[in-house]
Amino acid sequence: MGSSFDRIVNRSYRNLSDIDVQILQTVADDLSAVQELSISALAERCNVSPSTILRMTRHLGFSGYSDFKYFLRHETGRRTGLPGQSFDAGAPVRVALEDIAQTARHFQKSAQLNEIYARIRDARKIYAFGTGYGQRLMLEDFSRCMQLIGIDVIQIPAVGELRLIKQHMRKDDLLIIASLSGCIDRFRDVFQAINIIGTTVVSITNLDNNELASFTDYSLYFQNSIMLDDLNVSSSTFVTLHLVLHLLIEGYKEWLLQREGE
Repeated sequence: MGSSFDRIVNRSYRNLSDIDVQILQTVADDLSAVQELSISALAERCNVSPSTILRMTRHLGFSGYSDFKYFLRHETGRRTGLPGQSFDAGAPVRVALEDIAQTARHFQKSAQLNEIYARIRDARKIYAFGTGYGQRLMLEDFSRCMQLIGIDVIQIPAVGELRLIKQHMRKDDLLIIASLSGCIDRFRDVFQAINIIGTTVVSITNLDNNELASFTDYSLYFQNSIMLDDLNVSSSTFVTLHLVLHLLIEGYKEWLLQREGE
């Protein structure tokens, strides 16, 4: 196996089951052939279900099977050095478009939007907290756009400030939290305190099962694929998080207009 493939497998080895390892051995035996297989075809070759293949790719840190296949194509191109195989200019575009489409579909299908809009309208104060730098940048732009429609959103810059501000939160406040991983290990105690207060919490997280989404009153999702390069460096884009926040603002404005016309 090549160095990039080795690094990804070794990095995630603790998360892999025996079946995952068997699948990866099949993949490693013929990377060139596997990169052309559908998820069903690979599942049949490995004598497992397609959902098992999907779980294996996520255990490795990929968003799904298409993202895993993109990596395989990049890896085989890097090894062979053949022109046209080391770089597929259209692949990032295809992944981004799929992320955007999935994000829009999930937002449109959400049954919680009317309740969220009502909470925004009725909130005494609205707070926004991002668990990472990229999330905070997206929330800053969200706050700017909300100000344009007359709503102030209080930005919480870090966990330390969240711990302090929670003392002033009330039941009729609203807290919006944006997170990529949905992990709450660093501020589990803060969320427990906020739940006791009764402050409404809306989470916006990556499209996957995560603890944060199950911990909050309302949950919105974005799909964010993670691509890995030869140096095993992951790079994330928050276009789809920005999309959810944009749709939330535009949806709220439309919701208000409808209420005024009733």
